Formats: sequence, structure tokens, C-alpha cells
Amino acid sequence: MAAIVLLIAAFIFLVDSAFMFGKVNPKGAATANAIVGSLMAVLGLWLSGTAKDGATLIVAGLTMAFSMFYLILAWDLFGEHDLAGLGYYCLGAGLYVALTCYYYFSIGDLRFGIFALSWAVLFLAAFASMALKLAWGKFIGWLLAVEGIITLLFPAFLIMIGKW
Repeated sequence: MAAIVLLIAAFIFLVDSAFMFGKVNPKGAATANAIVGSLMAVLGLWLSGTAKDGATLIVAGLTMAFSMFYLILAWDLFGEHDLAGLGYYCLGAGLYVALTCYYYFSIGDLRFGIFALSWAVLFLAAFASMALKLAWGKFIGWLLAVEGIITLLFPAFLIMIGKW
């Protein structure tokens, strides 16, 4: 299950990166975000409902933090709304993801600790861009592309082939 969540997150990171660089129009990005956000929300709710331990709840929380971002972004892009509200959502999500970074480091999982740190930076950069109106679009586009490949696509594939 985790590999599939990472895989579809990698794909949407790349779509959103292309959107940040002006290569995908808002409606196209909204459609992709709506589909991925919906699927990830279902997976996140399933994970949280079947969780037997705190670690699974943390993964469910991460899944939900990202899925709600995708759904809100889709709504805002379809409706041509200001993204400031989503920016403030990113502040809360970024703080939660930073806490998961602490959790992963505290249990000795350096890989996911570093991944969570990079995702927290991404959420907080999105907060700065959308809520505080800092012109960080290109920076965020590069973060999405690099993080999508390094922290999502490669780990998903390695998990799938049993090499993680």
C-alpha cells in the first residue's frame, strides 16, 4: 500500500512541477490533482481505519495531509480562487510533516526522516508562496521535481521490487 501511495504522489508532484513552470494549464493540473487527491484520501482513510499502531496512523496522517492539499488545490484552480487559504493549510501541514520528521529520526529511520524534512520544506515554501505572496514559484517547481523523483518515485519502485 505504501508503495502505491508514494508512486501516485510522485506522479502528481511531477504534474504540479510542470504547472509551476507554466507547462500545464490550471484546469489540467486541477483535474490531475482532483483524481489523485480523491484516491489518496480513500487510501488515507482506509489506513487510519485499519491502523494497529501509531506508526500506521502517522503514515495515514501524511497521506491525508497531501491528499487534502491536492483536493483543495483542484477546487481552487477549477474555481479560479485565490490560493491564500491553501497557503495557510500548507503551514499546518508543514508543521505536522516536520513532527513526522522528528518521529522518523527518533526511531532511527533516517531515510524517511530526510524525506519528511524535505516534504516539510516543500509545504512551508508553498505557505510562503501562496499565503505570504513570495515569488517562489520556480523554486517550488524545482523542489517538486527533485523531491518527486528522489523521495517518492525511487522509493516506491524499490519497495515494489523488494530492494528497500
